[in-house]
Amino acid sequence: MVDELEGRKQIDLGEEVPSVEGQELDETFLQARDLMSTFVKTIKAFRLYPAENPSLAEFQGQLLRKFQSFLKKYHSFVFQIGEYEFSFREKILYENRDLKTSLAFRLYKDGLRELRFMEGLEVWEVQGLIDILKRIEHINQLEDDVVTMMWETDFVHISFLATDPFLEEAPITIPENVAEFRRRLIFEPLAHKVDQDFRVREEEEEDEEAMGVDEILDKILFGRVGPPPSAATYQGVYSLTPEELERLKKEVETESDPTSVFNVIDILFEILALEKELEPYQDAVNVLTKLLDALLTLGEFQKASDLLTRMNIILNTYQLKDWQVKLIQQLIESAGDPQRIERVGRILEKGMRVEEVNSYLVLLKPNSISPLIKVLGELNNSKARRMLCEAICEIGKNNIEMITPFINDHRWYLVRNITYILARIGKEQALPYIQKALNHAEIRVKREAIQALGIIGGSKAFALLVKGLADGDVRIRSMSALNLAKVGKKASLPYLLEVVQSKEFPNKEKAEMKAFFDAIGMVGSNEANKVLEKLLEKRSWFGDGKWAEIRQGAASALALIGTPEAKSILQSGIDSKDAKIRQACVQAMERLTF
Repeated sequence: MVDELEGRKQIDLGEEVPSVEGQELDETFLQARDLMSTFVKTIKAFRLYPAENPSLAEFQGQLLRKFQSFLKKYHSFVFQIGEYEFSFREKILYENRDLKTSLAFRLYKDGLRELRFMEGLEVWEVQGLIDILKRIEHINQLEDDVVTMMWETDFVHISFLATDPFLEEAPITIPENVAEFRRRLIFEPLAHKVDQDFRVREEEEEDEEAMGVDEILDKILFGRVGPPPSAATYQGVYSLTPEELERLKKEVETESDPTSVFNVIDILFEILALEKELEPYQDAVNVLTKLLDALLTLGEFQKASDLLTRMNIILNTYQLKDWQVKLIQQLIESAGDPQRIERVGRILEKGMRVEEVNSYLVLLKPNSISPLIKVLGELNNSKARRMLCEAICEIGKNNIEMITPFINDHRWYLVRNITYILARIGKEQALPYIQKALNHAEIRVKREAIQALGIIGGSKAFALLVKGLADGDVRIRSMSALNLAKVGKKASLPYLLEVVQSKEFPNKEKAEMKAFFDAIGMVGSNEANKVLEKLLEKRSWFGDGKWAEIRQGAASALALIGTPEAKSILQSGIDSKDAKIRQACVQAMERLTF
């Protein structure tokens, strides 16, 4: 059994990690290469071995130790994701061109372009990333992707760069052609028979002539062809040659081609351009409304988008009478009615190309906001939820009063999404509602609120972030410090410096210390230099372990400030007789050139 486990631990990367024999490489790259090798081996192990295999805990533990060792020395590990390779400082760490096994290809295909790991990386984050990547082969692309899963995991020390799925062309996963359209329609086989006489057909034609336009359209779009008559009713059966069957098949395909239905839209728009009488104009608008419903039912969101776009063009460019304007506006607004949005939600839940749905949703009017948020709160498809958030941002950018009431919803995950939406809209009038989210019982909502304050900015956001520095949760305090520096710049320094000089600061966790020093460094002001120099050179009263972290943090902040004056302090530290000060300054200068 032991031999079996030992054998299983040997994950062969073959040529996936390129050889560096004979090359002159710096120590940083070699350590990055070793870390990448462990990273890929760990992911492979979790994809190959059953969950109960004890070797997996060893792989994960080794990976965490490698990460922590690298991040302690260099503070961050950032690698770029190409189509087949991972690269670090423009040198390849990993390459695999086998599409079935290449980890790089699968991440690249899902839109990831860069992964970043920061000092303070925790066990749960490593486990969370492994959980995502080990399932990468089994993700349903219509419902989820790696980017969305990472976004929803809410990592603290892991971040990423990704392409925007709504701006770039995405892989086509559902055929967009006549065959796919026809598959969604319901046809039953037609009988090949000879009518007893022509009176049957004449009666059918008379029935169709008696139908209104709406009834005919309903029959075309939603009707079912009835079951064939029984053989007892046949008077005779034709025997067709293969050539005749092929010709008949082509004729049937031509007549049943849904393209002919969509051509009706062009005719109806010509009517809207030329017709001046109310009744036929109203008929044309009614038929277009039914066509919109048909397109939504069939999942033809691109064609539905085209229809709404053309309606908006008519509204904005044609010289219309008031009653014409009213009819067209009613059609456009009706696209956002609750029953139509519910239909969209059902389609999204089943799996749909969200890019096409997004192109339709962003054309809707503000009356669609409340139904869309209702769908957002009920939707299980995470990729679709993310798309809905982006669509609501676009529709509601000038109507946040229709979004803010949902900040009081009892579902924490919906409140977090609403907070995200308000942040992306970026209006200061949303801050009272962001403050409500900041006081929420769920920590994930509070973290989203802190990020929102950093995005919106302004004096009110600044005051709330200052308050966040004293929050009871370490992550909230850390995020508040970083966002305060982002929002307040120099105005944030007195608050940040007060914390790092406090008696309680040496007792804080390493990750929190780093966040405050990084925030001070981000401001980039020489006004912090004296305090940082004092912390760098101060002798320890709290035990060397904690003070070493403070000394390293002060040096790192000086490196981030990066001014000649800050560099001069670091250079003086390198020349210091105190080995601990020298070590902290050397590592900071390495970070400065990293």
